[in-house]
Amino acid sequence: MILIDAGHGGKDPGAMTNGLKEKDWNLEVSLHQYEFLKNLGIPCKVTRNADVDLTPEKRSELVKSSGATVCLSNHFNAGGGSGAEVIYSKYTASGFAENVANALKKTGMPIRRIFSKEGSNGKDYYFMHRLTGNVETLIIEYGFLDSAIDRKKLNVRSFRFQLAEEAALAAVRYIKGDLTRPMYLVQVGAYKEKRRAEELREELKKKGYEAFVKQDGKSV
Repeated sequence: MILIDAGHGGKDPGAMTNGLKEKDWNLEVSLHQYEFLKNLGIPCKVTRNADVDLTPEKRSELVKSSGATVCLSNHFNAGGGSGAEVIYSKYTASGFAENVANALKKTGMPIRRIFSKEGSNGKDYYFMHRLTGNVETLIIEYGFLDSAIDRKKLNVRSFRFQLAEEAALAAVRYIKGDLTRPMYLVQVGAYKEKRRAEELREELKKKGYEAFVKQDGKSV
């Protein structure tokens, strides 16, 4: 099972620039990721599905007790820089993080760095790694909100969703034990009328096939 964490929320806006609050994009891509995985038949949960407060203790406990194999903690960066960052726990190897980073890079987002960080006490610097038990957690910073280069790409909603989908597929490959095998999606029709697309979806479901409708890069 994959747990999806929308970073920040409620009174904690995360990074802010040009009127944008990080918490809003975190929630948006996390809910898209959840629907994307659910439509593929992959068991998944979210730590929050609305703009609510989650203390570090509450968030880490949700992860720890989730029963998930992995957790994707979604974020957008700020503070001077450009490109995506993937942060893994000092208690794990870097393979999962590298696989996610490669997936983001293929989508068109340069990778700034892949790293883990140790605190002054010798433990992991990030509570999402330090307090989440056996759930292997990645903190994914999809890009910098205060970078003109990154914002040009990230302002396109479908691109943000594409990044989220590729990170999710990398997680699926990881829990299935194959970091290199690609995931293939099958499209069986495209319609101008939503009604006809939904009719085909229902027909496929009746025959036992997992199916969903997408419009402009999002599930509907």
